Amino acid sequence: GNLSRGDAYNGGDYNPSGYGDNFDKYFRYLYGGVARSNYVITNVERMISEGANATVATLERIIAESRTLRALCYFRLISMWGDVPYYTFEVTSDDQVSSLPRIPIKDVKDSILADLAYAVDKLPNTSPLGRVAKPGALALRGKVNLFWASWNKYGWPELEGFTPSGAEATAAFTAAAEDFGTVINDYGLDLY
Repeated sequence: GNLSRGDAYNGGDYNPSGYGDNFDKYFRYLYGGVARSNYVITNVERMISEGANATVATLERIIAESRTLRALCYFRLISMWGDVPYYTFEVTSDDQVSSLPRIPIKDVKDSILADLAYAVDKLPNTSPLGRVAKPGALALRGKVNLFWASWNKYGWPELEGFTPSGAEATAAFTAAAEDFGTVINDYGLDLY
């Protein structure tokens, strides 16, 4: 069905004692984004392997856009729930995903960064309105690293089993600064 404005948050609230407990639609719609991204990635990879009537670079760009969207969805998921189920396959039945275990947040974060590394490599410097380009993927990767650095520096007491690491914080702050600096300095972008 169609989403109305704010529907993903409708009826949700933030209550630290029940961390993320009422964001049911947000959770569902983010996994809907993951499922759609995986569908596109799987089928465009099939098109490449079958020699579709399109350039490989064009098809890889579509995969890069989809991997950026998947990375964004998973980033929002780990920001709310920490350890979450993670999958990259095309879903053909609910049974495939209904009992997937939660994966440690670090593994999901590493997969997010792998998606964004692919996107940075394959996306053009500029894109038509409404499509992601390399600076967008770099900015998202910077944000993921910034959050990871902050969680590691300041801790995340709501997430059971999360152990902060000063070394991981420093490495992630450095990576974030590099990506943000690249976006600011190398693409001639103006805010207005």
